[in-house]
Amino acid sequence: MNELKSIEETAQRILQENPAAAVRFRLLRDVLKLSPPNGELISAKQEMLQSRWVLELKKEQKEDGSWGRFHSTMKTKGKILTTEAAVERGLALGLEASDPILQAAINYLSRLLDGSLEFPDPPERNNRWATGKQLFVAATLARICPTHTALDKTWEMWATIAKQTFTSGKYDPEAEMRAHQMLTGASVKNSYLMLNGKYQLALLGSRAASLPKTLEFALIDWVWHKKNSVGYLGIQLSNPSNHFTPSMLDRFFTSLELLSCFPSWRKFARNIIDWLWTQRNNEDLWDFGPRANTSVYFPLSESWRRTRHRQHDWSTRVLALLRNYYETQNKLK
Repeated sequence: MNELKSIEETAQRILQENPAAAVRFRLLRDVLKLSPPNGELISAKQEMLQSRWVLELKKEQKEDGSWGRFHSTMKTKGKILTTEAAVERGLALGLEASDPILQAAINYLSRLLDGSLEFPDPPERNNRWATGKQLFVAATLARICPTHTALDKTWEMWATIAKQTFTSGKYDPEAEMRAHQMLTGASVKNSYLMLNGKYQLALLGSRAASLPKTLEFALIDWVWHKKNSVGYLGIQLSNPSNHFTPSMLDRFFTSLELLSCFPSWRKFARNIIDWLWTQRNNEDLWDFGPRANTSVYFPLSESWRRTRHRQHDWSTRVLALLRNYYETQNKLK
């Protein structure tokens, strides 16, 4: 089977069904890989920027570029609970760093990183908080604009922690603790500061090509085979469950999308990729059912009242992941 051809043909069939604006734009940009000055892509983007969910993000955004709380959802109100969730949502819908909503967010995030703004959440009373809040901000900025110079210092620190942790070629928890003692002063054992956390992986993955190849491979090998794989998400990737709840499915795909930023992910993902192909329905689309209550990725369409819209959304998410996998595979040959 010519996988890339099948991926593109499926995307074209969905486009012929006049899908939602976000679906159309994501398929054109991320699956068919069109780029400006393509007129169809430009038109699709203009529609996406005026779509229901993008306008909701714009309406909920504060004057400072944030959405209120950054990380903690305790005692939050509104349709968008946190800034980090808003950024994830915007990227899922197709927003780019050059778009006004994310431009304002970039300005806000860079000011948080340089200390000219106070972190908005109540502080934790432990020695991890200073490192943790910096990590949350840097990881969120890295999702939007990986090359931003405001990230340099934090990325280098976490790359150094990774290098020291994997000096032996394998994950060494004692080496990880020593690295933190030297660089952050934080207690890391069994905490969210361990290197398999989703924030560390988002940050390091944003410049994965800058990591030594042996380190990058060792890191992904460890995360992939770790019992709960990506921290905060808790889905084992080397032996995933056959009985996914909506929440597990959302965390499963989020884990794969995070790791897909690292070149080595394809060396471990073949079984999951093969499994994804078997999950198509009789129309060669994907439909994994209802969205998780906590999902910030879905919906892409304005409503899931119609099953076809849900199929479009799920298929877009799967096709983008598959395109990433096979594109990376071909580059590595």
